[in-house]
Amino acid sequence: MAEETATTVKAEPATTIAADTTTAATTTAATTTDQAATRTAATTTDKAAATTTAASTTEAKPEAKGAWPDNWLERLAKGDADRAKDLKKFQSPEALADSYVSLQKRFSSGEYKSVLPKDATDADITAWRKDNGIPEKPEGYDLKGLEIPETDKDIVGKIIERLHKTNASPAIAREAIAAYYEEQKRQYSERLAKDEDQRQATLDALNQEWSGQFRRNLNLTKGLLDKFPETVRASIASARLPDGTLLFNNADAVRGLTALALELNPAGIIAPAGEGNIQKGALDEYKDIQKLMRENRRAYDRDAGKQARFLELADYLKNNEIIDGFGNEIVRKQKAA
Repeated sequence: MAEETATTVKAEPATTIAADTTTAATTTAATTTDQAATRTAATTTDKAAATTTAASTTEAKPEAKGAWPDNWLERLAKGDADRAKDLKKFQSPEALADSYVSLQKRFSSGEYKSVLPKDATDADITAWRKDNGIPEKPEGYDLKGLEIPETDKDIVGKIIERLHKTNASPAIAREAIAAYYEEQKRQYSERLAKDEDQRQATLDALNQEWSGQFRRNLNLTKGLLDKFPETVRASIASARLPDGTLLFNNADAVRGLTALALELNPAGIIAPAGEGNIQKGALDEYKDIQKLMRENRRAYDRDAGKQARFLELADYLKNNEIIDGFGNEIVRKQKAA
């Protein structure tokens, strides 16, 4: 009988199989993850490379041109050299546009006024003056508040007419007239100060030159002036030489007038204005001073000029035998017929 050989298969525990299965699955997952990571990294690297390549390509390209052509200035100038010169100060068309907008705003605000055309008609001028606040006639300028003497009305009117012909604004016309009178006042004040300086300088020079005859000579000059009619005395006294100096503020002029007075009156006795008899006038003045000496001796003693005048009169009257050595009037008896 044949022997049956039995092969016994030993079963592995279930736990061991499960572990192996888990290990295999883990290994497979890890492998899958690694591969995915590798692909992702590769993709990222490729993208980075692509980005770098694109950036390199962009930098290499020339800069894009603006909306305006390079020859914009020449095109706007249209061959006009002066126009091109003006446009060169603008760096771009945008700058030119900004300037234009600003200029328009200033025109709208009234800062700039329109210019009157050279070939303007009378109607154009009238309309332009109205738009710019200029009166239609010279009389329309407002000069109220300005001190204008009645004697100056004519000259001021002539000035205003000239200003109106130049289309001067009311403000300019008023300022011009005000400036005219301010300058007149300034010149007048300077003239007065200069007159006084010249008067003092002339008196000082003549006083030093004439010494004791100083007052007498001045009286002689005044007496000569008194011989003129009253209507012209003031005109002579205020007369001026070509350089603007008053006649009586010029030492040479006073010397000449004094010499002329001495020729007419060698004795140097000044009769009252309008008095024809010099001797009588001298005697009357002599008696007036005597009266002052009696009634107000203090006043006489304080007046050196009056004292000098009294001595001059006394010498003249003695030399002409009108008073005696004691100062008494000589009375001559008329001979019987």
